[in-house]
Amino acid sequence: MFYCERCESQFNATVAAAAGDCPRCKESDGVSSKLRFRLFEPAALKVAGLRPGRTAVSASRSPVSK
Repeated sequence: MFYCERCESQFNATVAAAAGDCPRCKESDGVSSKLRFRLFEPAALKVAGLRPGRTAVSASRSPVSK
């Protein structure tokens, strides 16, 4: 997902590729605000079976079943 740095609105890749800047901020306030890609969102982590805030160190210390 792509997010606006200013208003935190979410956009898909199609909107981000077409606009480059946040269309909501541009239309409502006339301000140009960049859209940024965020890879690790809570919803994506949940699908992957991970908990937000879990570090790689704590993940590597989990017991391994043999």
